[in-house]
Amino acid sequence: MKFDIHFHMLGNGKEITEVDEDVYLGMDDNHHWFTRILANLLDKELKLMGADFDKSGEISTCEYLAFTYGLLATSEEIDALVLLALDGVYEDGKLDKRKTDLMISNRFLSEKVKILNAHLQAEDDPKKREKRFFFGASVSPNRKEDDLRQELAFVLEETDAVLMKLIPSTQHIRLRNAGHKGFFEALRKAGMPLLCHVGPEYSFPEGIQNKQLDHFRHLEHPLDCGVTVIAAHCATPVFPVVDPNTTKDFLTFMKERNAGGRTRLYADTSALSLATRTHLIPGIVKEFPPEWLVHGSDFPIPIDGWPHLPWVTHDMTPAEYTEIVRTKNPLDRDVRIKRAHGFSKTILENAEKVLRLPKPPL
Repeated sequence: MKFDIHFHMLGNGKEITEVDEDVYLGMDDNHHWFTRILANLLDKELKLMGADFDKSGEISTCEYLAFTYGLLATSEEIDALVLLALDGVYEDGKLDKRKTDLMISNRFLSEKVKILNAHLQAEDDPKKREKRFFFGASVSPNRKEDDLRQELAFVLEETDAVLMKLIPSTQHIRLRNAGHKGFFEALRKAGMPLLCHVGPEYSFPEGIQNKQLDHFRHLEHPLDCGVTVIAAHCATPVFPVVDPNTTKDFLTFMKERNAGGRTRLYADTSALSLATRTHLIPGIVKEFPPEWLVHGSDFPIPIDGWPHLPWVTHDMTPAEYTEIVRTKNPLDRDVRIKRAHGFSKTILENAEKVLRLPKPPL
């Protein structure tokens, strides 16, 4: 199957006490000027793509799920989407409601994934019946011990979660904390890979304020505990003038951790289609072994085709550029951008070697 392993769930639930019934979104008490601009941009883009089905001016959780379903069902390039949960911010074991701007519970999303797959199975089109949604869990190791044990047990034993997603800066997680060893060992024993944000995080106020927590060197602890790790975005900067470019240092780190013939550290290609990262793609294509890369879009982060100009960005041809800018489905557009830049087609299939995929029924 051709996977997009990095697709964000969104919604508009207003009560954090009801996260098992709806996605919680509450940034107004903790907004940064940049995240306010980005949130408005994403909202506008989603509406232009038709996600506001009832034209109410607000995209509900149900509408976002229906829109996501349509993207996968109509995609010509992607067979499977991993929808990502996001745990809250925990301080001293307690949920910090103000600093938690987005919370997507494992119970909520795991059930929605089942429903989406049931809809796919009921489709008349056999090609749609072959597609699949997968559940990406998120559990903060900052939870209180009993709470953490229960949440991990639910995810690892009662769901078909294929990965664990963390954004250290946003969730205030210090990966090097020795107290997290048990958490990482539980992931290792369960064969659960960790998809971890690496590099600058501008989507959340807490991410902007805690950038130091997202450095790739912090991945040493989970790797030392035996966890297979997927580093998001290849450790690339978002704004080259502002953010240090650690891409080459990260590749050296990957070579160190993958020495000996066994790949334990992967990187995903999510959000590499951003205009501010276009100039970095040729180096990644040339230097990063394709068997160490997995495909991700980072949707709903914008996937624009226009910055990838013929003869300017890599060896993009006019025909490729025309196809990209005419492609309506953003999942397909992202794949075609990366293909035109020279990424191997194997990055779409490598996820099957990394994810904790459920065993097919006998």
